[in-house]
Amino acid sequence: MDYSFDGTGGYRIPTGIAGLDVQLGGGVPQGTTILILAEPGANSDMFAQQFVYGGLLNGENVFYFTSEHPANEIVHEMDEMRWDVEKYLEEGVLEFVDAYGPRFYNVLPKEFTSNISAKDFLKKGTDSMNLLKATVTQKRDVRYRGVIDSISYFLRCYSLNNVVDAIELVSSIGKATGAIHLILMTSGMHDPVTENTLRHICDGVIEFRIRERGSEIERNIMIRKMRGMIVPNRTISYMVTHKGIELETTTRVL
Repeated sequence: MDYSFDGTGGYRIPTGIAGLDVQLGGGVPQGTTILILAEPGANSDMFAQQFVYGGLLNGENVFYFTSEHPANEIVHEMDEMRWDVEKYLEEGVLEFVDAYGPRFYNVLPKEFTSNISAKDFLKKGTDSMNLLKATVTQKRDVRYRGVIDSISYFLRCYSLNNVVDAIELVSSIGKATGAIHLILMTSGMHDPVTENTLRHICDGVIEFRIRERGSEIERNIMIRKMRGMIVPNRTISYMVTHKGIELETTTRVL
């Protein structure tokens, strides 16, 4: 299958998180698969939503594969941040692939499932891994980016080898199309071998950390690696504001 398209633009693609793009000298290389390894409460979900909106503003199509939260909850959170995505949904530029709802169709009371769409009903009982593979292998003729939220769900439900195969599939298609993919993972939920395996197979790794210092909470990210680039040799502070994730920008990559 041919996944190529007539893309435009430079070597680096802006993520949509301005401070991160400054730290990376403009963005990330085309075809990069980035692992976001985040502690609970570090706002990696907000980062992913900001990444989605950045792609839309950059003229890209976006898919958001969600296995941890209902799609309408994510849309509501983005609306609260004034990242208006309704028009992109209507135009088909943004697609949510809901792997969350199908997990619970058989256990929820009927009043909670009576309003599901025919499309979502057909997913009832669908294996989440097959749905993920179908999503990432879908032929797209335009520039695009994708989010997988989260790989921790798959690590709870499937063997590590199966998850590695899926990520390698995502990575290979990204390299073929020039698309960038963001994969979310919860830090501390899995054993060190699993975390290091995923760090190894992804092109980029960004770790989100939080710590208590007195009565304050410090938030930092560490760009552990990014394929083909020299990354900052220090942690970078960030804040969570009404505009989203904001990184300090005092140091640039040389």
